[in-house]
Amino acid sequence: MIKILAIILVILLLVIGGERGAATLVSLFWNILILTVSIFVMGWGINPIIVTAVSSVLISNSTLFYQNGKNVKTIASFWSVLIVILLLFIVIYKMCYSANLRGLNEIIQNEDEVFGFSLDININMAKIAISMIIIGLIGAAIDSAIAVSSAVYEVYKNNRHLNVKELFASGIAIGRDILGTMVNTLYFAYIGESLMLFLLFKNFNYSILEMINSKAFFQGFASIIFSGIGCVVIIPITAIITSYLLKNPQKFKRLLDEDELFKEQELN
Repeated sequence: MIKILAIILVILLLVIGGERGAATLVSLFWNILILTVSIFVMGWGINPIIVTAVSSVLISNSTLFYQNGKNVKTIASFWSVLIVILLLFIVIYKMCYSANLRGLNEIIQNEDEVFGFSLDININMAKIAISMIIIGLIGAAIDSAIAVSSAVYEVYKNNRHLNVKELFASGIAIGRDILGTMVNTLYFAYIGESLMLFLLFKNFNYSILEMINSKAFFQGFASIIFSGIGCVVIIPITAIITSYLLKNPQKFKRLLDEDELFKEQELN
């Protein structure tokens, strides 16, 4: 069944997406490979936070530059994602240690797949919990960043007279429009993934206080909250970086050599 579903996905990407769909497929493969290697490296005892930092850069690079090329949109998105991860890292680190998160929650530990196995695997599980939240944050941050940068890019392409402040205002306005759908997407993804968890809470007669103090609930809730915060914070950051790059291409000529918009300007 997994093979059949994978084949259906590949066919749809190639038929509907065409060349861009093929690029998406290759990028997806590389991201899976990066995460797989990261898991092995963590298992060898390398600090999970360092591994996650390197993986985040590689995943952002693969997702943005390979799929969309090197241009103002992808450069602005790339730096915005890194800035947001750095800004939230300290809060995530502090929260995970304060809440005593350890990667596995009390319900998962009783599942058939792990029951009977020793959880003493010589890895700092608090750092694994931090890595899990950051990896969950990356996807949402990249999605929001490329949406805002692409919109600001198109606004400038059709209105070359706009200054940095006006482009930034356009980016914020566009970001507000996509913000609701982004946050709802994260919310429904969590609800769908945790539906069984809520049924267990109900059938085991958990009180509200017991539920919200459960690691199983808090770990998923923290992940969606940080992803939501990332989606909000990245909007103004992406808008200002994109606006500044668009209005000051001469300062970043080496970075923007491949951007078709500025090649066109030079020809004119």
